[in-house]
Amino acid sequence: MPSTMKIAVIGAGPAGLVSLKYALDEAYECDVFEQTGTLGGTWVYTDKIHIDENGIPIHSSMYKGMRTNLPKEVMYFLDFPYPDTKIKSYLGQREVLEYFNHYAEFFNLQKHIKYFKRVMHVEPLNNQKWALTVKDVKSGLEEVYEYNAVFVCNGHYSSPRIPILPGHNLYKGIQIHSHDYRTPEPYLNKRVLVIGAGSSGKDIAIKIAESAKQVFLSHRYDTKITYRTNLTSKPEVTKLYYNEVTFEDNTKEEIDAVLYCTGYTFTYPFLSEACGISVEDNWVRPLYKHIVNINHPTMFFIGVPFLVPTIPVCDIQVRFALAELKKKFLPKRVIMLKELEDYVEDRKLKNIPRRHYHKIGDANLQNYFLELSKVAGVRPVPAVISKLYARARMNRNLEDCFKIIDEETFIQLN
Repeated sequence: MPSTMKIAVIGAGPAGLVSLKYALDEAYECDVFEQTGTLGGTWVYTDKIHIDENGIPIHSSMYKGMRTNLPKEVMYFLDFPYPDTKIKSYLGQREVLEYFNHYAEFFNLQKHIKYFKRVMHVEPLNNQKWALTVKDVKSGLEEVYEYNAVFVCNGHYSSPRIPILPGHNLYKGIQIHSHDYRTPEPYLNKRVLVIGAGSSGKDIAIKIAESAKQVFLSHRYDTKITYRTNLTSKPEVTKLYYNEVTFEDNTKEEIDAVLYCTGYTFTYPFLSEACGISVEDNWVRPLYKHIVNINHPTMFFIGVPFLVPTIPVCDIQVRFALAELKKKFLPKRVIMLKELEDYVEDRKLKNIPRRHYHKIGDANLQNYFLELSKVAGVRPVPAVISKLYARARMNRNLEDCFKIIDEETFIQLN
């Protein structure tokens, strides 16, 4: 493949940064289009919600006081570990963003990032290239660029998924999604219902409970989640009504505010129908190994899998994609589709819902890493990443501190 190949990267979050870095390593021309004025994606904190000063929907879901729910030892680009000065393992938002900026500075990435440029439309061309219509969000002017390959790195924590509960339109209190949550102050002395007990749901509920009158955490788990006397576990909600909420156990509570920590949807509004990508209940298809657009295999989606250590996953996915551009090892379209069909059938047999088709989890993580490295002939992700990820998920204590000894081994320092 000639070194004049041009690659477009959509988004300057961690997936976009690692795509750019490795593309430059291969001596490709590469442009990153970022609709805001800074890199970091969802790791950038802003007080603003809904839209920014340029009329662009706020991308970040970051809130004040957020700490990582994984140790930094499984949150690094494989050729750029965190400095030894960072003794602790669980970092704050500013420290993670600082790491991304150091990464961009060290590898001289900034000059390739086009800020305040929003990708409006992506269209495959007959000459095996891609046309990107890009809008300057400051001037409103649009330009069309041509590229040989496209890396879609727009993340999947910016389009809230809000369940439509019975009576939601009758409820008189506040209703927001965690995407718009920033600080606990608005909930001072209020009775708050938090729906969803994932990592962010539990964390936000604990933070709000410090100043709220009462917090109810509604979830579908069998175990009760209690951290404070004014934080109570509740089953799933069956009905909202004026200032009241009814739960599955038929208990009722008066509530001043409802906060939905119910996840996000995969959205690609800039992809034309001709790109051949659809999203059904958060299943992006048809993707080969969660990466390659089977209909147009010079389009790559980076960072789609979840319940994974995202940054190492992005790292090897990018190297897989670039190896394909160089070596052309992908099987024929019909074979890729058959492999995807078999994967889906296996999910169905295991009664896994469609919205979890991109869920990998610690039990399957190392196999996924090895599969990508073997197929693409690229450097594998060290096994210690999968081991430490499983350990962190098994017992998550934000005061734990770890150190990686070698590619197989880690130790706990406290």
